[in-house]
Amino acid sequence: MNKVKTWLVLILVAGTAAFALYHAFAGGEAAARPRANPAAALKEAPEIDALAPGFNLHGMDGRSYTLSQFKGKPVILNFWASWCGPCQDEAPSLARLYARHKDDLQILAVNLTAADNESDARKFVKDHGFAFPVLLDEDGKTGRRYRIRPIPTTFFIDARGVIVDGVLGALSAEALNNRAEQLLKTHG
Repeated sequence: MNKVKTWLVLILVAGTAAFALYHAFAGGEAAARPRANPAAALKEAPEIDALAPGFNLHGMDGRSYTLSQFKGKPVILNFWASWCGPCQDEAPSLARLYARHKDDLQILAVNLTAADNESDARKFVKDHGFAFPVLLDEDGKTGRRYRIRPIPTTFFIDARGVIVDGVLGALSAEALNNRAEQLLKTHG
């Protein structure tokens, strides 16, 4: 009787393994589904040479903003918070860059409001003289779509809406200007 039980267990294990292998490699529902197009998989990801994820955010000015409304113009998309020391260091460079290139490129500053205090963010904007749109990511969804971890994080987006460069952490004035000039020269 023990030999029969042993054989039954072995047959059951072998059958389960064969079934799993078949579905993993050769057939079953997974094989019947059409394969994803690799280009489509990269369609909207916060990576270089990928389409920048869209968003619809309210600005501090009360207006609603989408990334797509700036198609046709290069965009510098900066994620920041008022309590972030490196963001404070970088802010004057963003303000100066915008003053020089406001007709050629668009700067959008996305405050990670879900992790910040809106009144502190408004004071930060006033203190640094931001003349470009400052957007409020109140629920954190846009920050998650862009996979924001360190701040500041800056994306350089060409006129077609494709991310061509990105920087995790603060940019010096020189590095910001060089990247902006490169964006305008090759993707403007």
